[in-house]
Amino acid sequence: MFRVAANHQGEYGTLIVDRVGRILSCGVPAENIFRTGHSRLVGRQIPEFIDGLFLGGSSPSYSARHLVYLCSDGEWRRFQATDAKGGRFPVELNLSRIVTDGQEMFLVNVRRAEED
Repeated sequence: MFRVAANHQGEYGTLIVDRVGRILSCGVPAENIFRTGHSRLVGRQIPEFIDGLFLGGSSPSYSARHLVYLCSDGEWRRFQATDAKGGRFPVELNLSRIVTDGQEMFLVNVRRAEED
């Protein structure tokens, strides 16, 4: 597929996910946020790292519609995340929908949020 370019300022990381939430690609800053490598993120489901992004047991079509909904206003939304070592921390996500060659994907920008 393609590899997401690194954000050298370290402000946020980027993930590309398919319509059912499988991570297709990621940039180095996203790897740093989740404290794991590219090969440990790609192919995994984004809900393994972002709590509450999908409802448990929801169908693939519902998951896709929910991702489209999250793209609708362009806002950053707050979630709880879990890194590869089990550490929990707040993140903010901003999603954009991409359709290329008839395939729907989502660009997920993620940044660490301030602790409450």
